[in-house]
Amino acid sequence: MFSERDDVDRAGPAHFGIHPDALGEERPDPRPDEARRMGLSRHTEEGAVLYFASNLDRGKPGHRMIAWILLITFAAPAIYTLFALL
Repeated sequence: MFSERDDVDRAGPAHFGIHPDALGEERPDPRPDEARRMGLSRHTEEGAVLYFASNLDRGKPGHRMIAWILLITFAAPAIYTLFALL
């Protein structure tokens, strides 16, 4: 299947188990089933945030910090509204 293709560059090695000759349509879709069903992709605003957050690795300290920043960023307006109503 990949050996017949001549329209891609063969310079790079396989990355994360994906053959280097695979185009975007042939690569596995990392989106959750719910996001796929709703039509969210990285090309929509909500889908881009979901795609970014799903690619964070909990083993890396920088990614954990970004996850906390995202959590605070999205929770702050709801908490502020709750305090304003009380």
